[in-house]
Amino acid sequence: MEINADDAYNSVRTNLLAKYSEELINILLPPENEFDRVLPLTYSQEKPTFNLSDFPKQVNKSNESNFSLLPPDELIAKVRDSFIKFWNLIDQHGADKDSFVGNFENALNPFIEQLDLGYTSVFQIIDFDQYEAIISEVVAKHPEISYVVNGRSNHGTRYEVGSTHLHYRNYLQIIAQSDFRANLDIQKKKTMSVVSNTTAADLSQYLRAMRTKPFLLLAGISGTGKSRIVKQMAFDSCPDNSKLRKDATTPGNYCLVEVKPNWHDSSELIGYASQIGRPHYEVTPFVRFLAKAMLYEEQRVPFFVCLDEMNLAPVEQYFAEFLSVLESRKVVNGRITSEALIPAEVFAKYEDQLKKDLFGIQPKEVGVTYHPGGTSDPEAYYGAENAVYDRLKNEGLRIPSNLIVIGTVNMDETTHQFSRKVIDRAMTIEMNLPEGEPFLDFFNNARDLEYNDSPFSADLFLPSIVKAADAVEALSEDNAEQTEWLKKEVATILTELNAALEDTPFKIAYRVQNELMLYFSELWKENNAAEWSDILSESVDQILMMKVLPRVEGDEDLLEKPLASLANFCATGNYRKAAQKVAEMKNRLDRAHFTSYWP
Repeated sequence: MEINADDAYNSVRTNLLAKYSEELINILLPPENEFDRVLPLTYSQEKPTFNLSDFPKQVNKSNESNFSLLPPDELIAKVRDSFIKFWNLIDQHGADKDSFVGNFENALNPFIEQLDLGYTSVFQIIDFDQYEAIISEVVAKHPEISYVVNGRSNHGTRYEVGSTHLHYRNYLQIIAQSDFRANLDIQKKKTMSVVSNTTAADLSQYLRAMRTKPFLLLAGISGTGKSRIVKQMAFDSCPDNSKLRKDATTPGNYCLVEVKPNWHDSSELIGYASQIGRPHYEVTPFVRFLAKAMLYEEQRVPFFVCLDEMNLAPVEQYFAEFLSVLESRKVVNGRITSEALIPAEVFAKYEDQLKKDLFGIQPKEVGVTYHPGGTSDPEAYYGAENAVYDRLKNEGLRIPSNLIVIGTVNMDETTHQFSRKVIDRAMTIEMNLPEGEPFLDFFNNARDLEYNDSPFSADLFLPSIVKAADAVEALSEDNAEQTEWLKKEVATILTELNAALEDTPFKIAYRVQNELMLYFSELWKENNAAEWSDILSESVDQILMMKVLPRVEGDEDLLEKPLASLANFCATGNYRKAAQKVAEMKNRLDRAHFTSYWP
């Protein structure tokens, strides 16, 4: 690095810009008017090196707010864990890396503490050049541990410490070349984008709704991309797995079920026992997909069912069993489970046929012994598929904890209207063309459906709890007093809502209360620094739009007074989206003497 002594600040800045981002330099480099004071300079013709004294012990407080700094204990744990994962990736010989790392810490940490830099662990040092300088200083002062850097011994603790040093040095060297932290921070805030006409706010709403309850209705005019959104979520969450990614056009964690107008019972979805030909169970694509989802349940891979044009047939008829079982979900041994859609006896009675139809497992040959390690293809009888089938025989087919069902709905005169039973059990989201220039955006911002190099976390899509009591317990751990306020406030709000719906069949009950608390919990997790009153206001607004108002429909005699009461309720509570929808419904009532949530 060549430095112009007459203009040291700009020389240093220019040299650093050749290697690091401007944002990083702005954070780390002192202001020009403080440069000489903060970093006393001397000049030499010798090749520059970093020394321990190059690193200030005090962080400039004016810059501190630009970082999202981890506490020391959390930093140490995260760096230690990620380093071991890195080491396991590049060296799979099976050595006990935890033991190596423990000896490495024991050898260096006491001496690092003595340097008075505020460090208690080697894993607080995450800059390559600082690590080199500190290790050189420690070894110079304590020659008895020179084995750390002077070559590894052939065995024992010294070998383990020296080996760990070399690998940690390589790990930090890779980090030093990865100057994209600012980009990572920005991308975390974006989470994911689905299609050009879906805003970040819309997407957060979809994800939050499915974490509240994994059954969504996307309703609106035809052609707004409802089915595409479901498929894109499957692409974005599909892991880098050759079986799930073998089709470039359709992810293995996605199933499109096209609803037919002649569906009037559940047999089209969950199948039925038949005596035609030979006794067997008629398997549907829906059942086959649920069994496939069970194979990936432990890995928490989200599996998406898209029920396309769901209301071409009466939903409460062909989907009745699923809707009932959906309400039985609860957490058992850390996994969300439900009652059985298909009883266990079916899988015991038709075992050979269903093993073949669901997983391609052939019936056992008579006289052949199958056992692990044997010569007769033990994988066919001891693999994951058989473990899942054993669950089916013992428990029946239940709703997998990684399953999300999303129905697309076109609300027009050619389709069936939803009953309150269906809407009450779903999270309903209205989809229309966005404001602005949607048709121009279609040309400018179209996105191909394709797999992600880094699939999105399952935590974005899958729920972790199903009951309001679990949400209250989690919220109470650190916020007991506020949680008591929340419980009383929710009870008051819902009582006032039912008062506004007096003398109508649209009053709400415990299911809405349960899902309001779950939605609040999800919104709070996204921004737990926000005021609880603001989170509650947003949660009530969304629940009104997804759970309450879609159930409201009728003529002037039924709705004139209730709509006026709802308008007052929404205005008082500052529920802006719901207030706009109530006003829209009131306008339709005035014009046509009948109104509903749907245009």
